[in-house]
Amino acid sequence: MADIIYMNLCPKMQSTDSVITVEDVAEVEGRNKELLGKIKKLPVYEFTEDHTRRIISQLKVVYEIEKACPSVMIVPLGAEEVILEYSSNPSHNKAGEFLRVVLVSCISFFGPAFTIMAFHNDIGIRNVFEQISALITGAKETGVTVLEVSYSIGLASGIILFFNHIGKRRITHDPTPIEVSMRKYEDDVNSTLAETWDRKGETIDAP
Repeated sequence: MADIIYMNLCPKMQSTDSVITVEDVAEVEGRNKELLGKIKKLPVYEFTEDHTRRIISQLKVVYEIEKACPSVMIVPLGAEEVILEYSSNPSHNKAGEFLRVVLVSCISFFGPAFTIMAFHNDIGIRNVFEQISALITGAKETGVTVLEVSYSIGLASGIILFFNHIGKRRITHDPTPIEVSMRKYEDDVNSTLAETWDRKGETIDAP
C-alpha cells in the first residue's frame, strides 16, 4: 500500500538559500515519519545569480517528490503555484528604512488631513455649525463653539475605532481595514504575477 503524503503549497516564500527544498515551499504531513523527513529535504529548485524570482507550479513539486519516492501518493492542497524570491544579501539599510517609514507616515497623516479640511471647506461646515448653534441658543456665536469641539472629538474617536488601533495597542482582535486591504492587495499581486509568468511560459513546471 502506497504511503499517503498531504502537501499544502505556500503561495509565496522568501529565501536566503539558493537551494529550495520541499519544506521551504510546502507543509507536508503523513504517517511515515521517516519518509516524511526525506521528502522535506528534497531539492525543488536552485537559484542562479541571473534570477532572483521564480514561480514554481504545484506539479513541479509533486514531480520531484514522486521521482525520488515512486511509492508515494501525493494529495496536493493549497496554492497551485508558489512565488519564490531569493536574496543572497538579506542585510537591511536601516537609515533608508527609517526614511521610508517617515515618508509614508507623513503622507498618511497630511494627505487625509488635507482631504478632510477640503471636504469641510466644500460643504461649509463652519456655517452649518453657526446655524445649528443659532437655532439652539437663539444667538449667533463667534469663535470655537461646543459643536465644533464635540465634532472634532467624535471625528478623532471614529477614526481610531475604524482603524482599530490606539498607538501599538489593538482595540479588538479583528483585522484592521488597512490589514484587510493589504492582504487583498498582496493576493492580487501574487495572482497577477502567477498569471503573467504562466502566459509567458516562464512558470517552472513538471517536464
